[in-house]
Amino acid sequence: MLRACVGAVVLMASLQAMADESYPTNQCIDQLHQDLRLAPIADKVALGRSDQTSAEMFDLERPAVAPERNALELWSKLRQFCFDLGADFRGALGNSPQAALAERLFGLHQRMVVELLEGHTTYAEFNRRRVEVYLIAASLESQMTEGEQAASPDAPLIPVGQTEL
Repeated sequence: MLRACVGAVVLMASLQAMADESYPTNQCIDQLHQDLRLAPIADKVALGRSDQTSAEMFDLERPAVAPERNALELWSKLRQFCFDLGADFRGALGNSPQAALAERLFGLHQRMVVELLEGHTTYAEFNRRRVEVYLIAASLESQMTEGEQAASPDAPLIPVGQTEL
């Protein structure tokens, strides 16, 4: 199961490499790995997107410790900042299901970070859940994108695989 998840993540990563990088949230999130304040968790969670989760991160069967909790709290705040940067972009989508999905998924991910921060889950549980949600979201997103493009070929879209956050 783990190998299938990792394989699916690698496949999605290759698809994301071709995605439009004009979404401000993605540009910001993609830079989080450079923030040295997040070093205590950099090898425990993918600081950017779920498709950057390494196989080793699925084996961390322990909760966060004090210095890591501080970094997790900062990570959550930085992610919120990045998500807020994309508000205008998502607003231009109107009431599209894809924009609503992005909002819901971000909220879900932030709750998952809080569960990790508070010691209710281990890193392994967090990483597995995060990748599972990512794979489901990418599938839903792909279906939505196909439907929206068929209805309106010129409509702006959040790049496929990018609402996961």
